[in-house]
Parts: sequence; structure tokens; C-alpha cells
Amino acid sequence: MPAIRQIAAPAPGLVSKPLAVSKPSAFQAECVRDSVGFGLLEAHWRALEARCSDTCLFQSFDWCNNFIEHASALKPVDIRIFVARDSKGIAAILPLAVQMETGISVLTGLTEPFQQYTNMLMRPGCDAQAVFGALLPAIRASGADYLHLGQVRRDSDLYAGCNGLVPVSGEEDGAPFVAIGSHASFEAYHLTVNSKTRKNLRNAKNRLEREAPVTHVAAREGKILAEVIDRSFEGREAWLERQGLTSRAFRNSGFEAFVNRFKQPGLVGVDAIAFSLKHGEKPIADQWGFVYKGRYYAFIAGWDEAYSEASPGKLHLGNILECCHEQGIMVADFMIPAARYKFTWAKDAVTVQDHVMPLTMRGRMHNAVWLNFLRPVAKRTMYMLPQGFRSRLFRLILPNKE
Repeated sequence: MPAIRQIAAPAPGLVSKPLAVSKPSAFQAECVRDSVGFGLLEAHWRALEARCSDTCLFQSFDWCNNFIEHASALKPVDIRIFVARDSKGIAAILPLAVQMETGISVLTGLTEPFQQYTNMLMRPGCDAQAVFGALLPAIRASGADYLHLGQVRRDSDLYAGCNGLVPVSGEEDGAPFVAIGSHASFEAYHLTVNSKTRKNLRNAKNRLEREAPVTHVAAREGKILAEVIDRSFEGREAWLERQGLTSRAFRNSGFEAFVNRFKQPGLVGVDAIAFSLKHGEKPIADQWGFVYKGRYYAFIAGWDEAYSEASPGKLHLGNILECCHEQGIMVADFMIPAARYKFTWAKDAVTVQDHVMPLTMRGRMHNAVWLNFLRPVAKRTMYMLPQGFRSRLFRLILPNKE
């Protein structure tokens, strides 16, 4: 993987009674524990979103609301939304939930395993460590065995708040991105890409065009959006199977139904966008994701393995960036993992890591024995196995759908 350049950080519902903190604080912590309380927070949540430059799609009210509506149809969501208040009102919201994993209760991101980042909405000007410190007593009283803040971006308010308070766990990853809107035109940005890379991609496209035209389409609704969502989902499932890999989202029996909600973005309040690269009439690369506050979040991508020699995934990213620029999108976020093909176009990536803290003795034992010892060893061992054998082994030891 290419070296990652770390990006520095940028500068009343139905709730329980305020929980006392261990030392004087300007903030009081509250915990919302049901969907009714979540709904009563809507106006405050949306107001905070509008003010907060650091708001992430996956902690927006509409994303969380979609998840709660979807997941509650299968089983109740054990909500834990932590709210920090001061004399000015709500200062921060940290949306989490308690989930059961192999007999252990985990306090984790509200929309896990479908979210890509965990973050905290925080009013500009607040001290992130003071806010998170005020929430800690409520977090410890959540009833969970351990806290898991998954995929925390190094440039986020949550990282600024929990850094030094909640230990880092697991491997470091990166989220490549392109600040496409900072360029006067796509052509101006294109000139910043390595000249050899530009030549190789141009040659690959020319070879394809000897047989049939190479075209690109983008859509925010209708047939194209639905088709790209379907193709990319099926393609990613097949790719995981071929590679002998696993994904918590794709193992979840409700994931397909959840992504299908976004075929009608006008009904769910989340703006989806789809891109497709075609050779003649045949789609050879697809990608779709979401647009939120001027940022494109690449959610699921796939390509036709028969065209692998032409690097369709790399070719497609160029078309996607051009469309983003045309539509006034400021940043294209390719998200984790920091796969090599993403760095064909991206020069920068934000460091992303998990933060984990035991909350009970059971959690401390699980953290010490499984998370920090057995799991890393098992993961390294599994990835050393041949793809075919690894795939068969995953089918034996993991449920097909949770």
C-alpha cells in the first residue's frame, strides 16, 4: 500500500436524568435509549448537523433514522444516544447502540455494521476532550461489556475527544480522498496525476475502444441507480466469495434490504448517486454512494473480472471524479480500505483506526484474550491460507447470514 499522508484535524428528547461526572464540567451527559427519544431529538439533531462542519453522513439524522426504521422491523435496536448539554443547549451527540457479539455486549456505532465511520456531532468552538470526558460516565453506565468506536478518522471531532481516553485497537488503515472541488476544472486536476499513470490509462481505454465505444453514465434516481445498486451488490458478494474474504455487513441478512432503500432517495432523505462505465452496452465497472454536505462517499463498487487487464476500476475513478467536479461536489471520499487502485487518483488519505475500552471485567477479559491476542493471530493465519481453502473455511466457521 502506498504511504499514507496523515491529514491534520481541522480546526430535548426522552432522556435519562443527567449523570454526575467525576469532576466539575461545563457539560451534562444524558442518554437516549429508545426510538421515541430519538425522534424527539430530531430538531436539535438537524440544527447541530447544520452548524457542525465535521458532521459525517453516517451520524446524520436521516442515515440513523433509516437504519432504525429498517433494523427495528427485524428486531429492536438497543439505542444509546449520548447527548452533552451546556448552558447554550445541546453541544454534542454521539449515536451508539448496544449489540451482542458471540455472547458479549458491545457499545458501538448506532448503525454498525452498515456505517463506514464513527463520529460525534459537536457544536463548533467546544472542547472535544471536555465533551467526551463528560460523556464517559454515561458510557460506562451503558450496561455494555466494552466500548468499540469503529473506524474513527484522525481528523474528526471524535478522535480529538477520545484520543488518550479510549485506547487504539487493531491495525491502522487509511481513507483515500480527492479534494476535487479545490481545482478550477477537472482538466486542471487531471494534470496533477502522474503522467505515466495518465498514459497507461489512456492506452487501456484506447485498446477497449478498438472494439466498442467506452461511455460513462451517472444518475441520482431511476433505473440506472437501481441497476447499479443491484449489480454492485451481487458483484461484491461474488468477489468476497472468490477471494475467501468476509464482511460483517454482507454477512448481515438485512444488508441487502437496507441498501435497496436507497433506490428511492427522495423517500429516505439520503442523496444517492450511481456511476457506471460501459464498453459498448456492457457495464464493466460500477460504483455508487452518497452525497452529503458537498462530500461524495463511495459505498459499494464492482467491476467485471473479464476486463481486469484494462483496469476498469482505475479507469472508472477518473470518470467519477470528473462527474463530481461537474456536480459541484467538493470532496470524493473513497473510504477504507486504502486499496492501491484508489491511489491511482488520490494522493492523500486520512488515518483511520478503532478505539476500544473495556467497561466490565467480562469486557476486560474479552479485550485481553480475544481482541488483543487471539483475533490478530487468527486473522494473520487466515490470510496466509490459499484463497480457495480460506473461502471454504469461512463457510464452515461463520454463519452465512446473521
